[in-house]
Amino acid sequence: LPFLSSLFLSFPSSLFPSFLPSFSPGLPKAARVSHLKTILCLGFYKLVGACSSDVIYLTLPLYHMSGSLLGILGSFGLGATCVLKKKFSASQFWPDCRTHGVTVFQYIGELCRYLVNQPQSPADREHSLRMAVGSGMRPDVWREFLRRFGNIKVVETYGMTEGNATLFNYTSTVGAVGRGSWIYK
Repeated sequence: LPFLSSLFLSFPSSLFPSFLPSFSPGLPKAARVSHLKTILCLGFYKLVGACSSDVIYLTLPLYHMSGSLLGILGSFGLGATCVLKKKFSASQFWPDCRTHGVTVFQYIGELCRYLVNQPQSPADREHSLRMAVGSGMRPDVWREFLRRFGNIKVVETYGMTEGNATLFNYTSTVGAVGRGSWIYK
């Protein structure tokens, strides 16, 4: 059958379009990401305890895996609403959360530091945010974030775009590294 020779077959090991690692030192460089890893990203928010009724707030750049594969594809995989902001603004964060009914926020550690460094407000706990998911939040920032903004589950994740495994802090223990996902077992 001649048409079979022109048929493009995709396998889990086939490569997906390249992304830039989120925490690359130096000049940006593309990372090789398999279709399998891309498919696994569809289940990211489900793994951390989000559900389809959640509203996910995303301010991370889409050329990084954390913004595109985890943020966008993770929202699609969950069937959740994704509020996509062009860039992070500490002064607009809580008003945006209130306006859009945000329940889940994806961060990198410094974003939370920017939030706790904002002037305190009587409205600091007037929001529907129930979960913050990301990586690199310092323990002192984590404690202040919870003290100031209320009972928000913080799920720290540790992994690399080019890596084979990711760790999740399922217990929300401040400063803990976490455990590997059941997918990797």
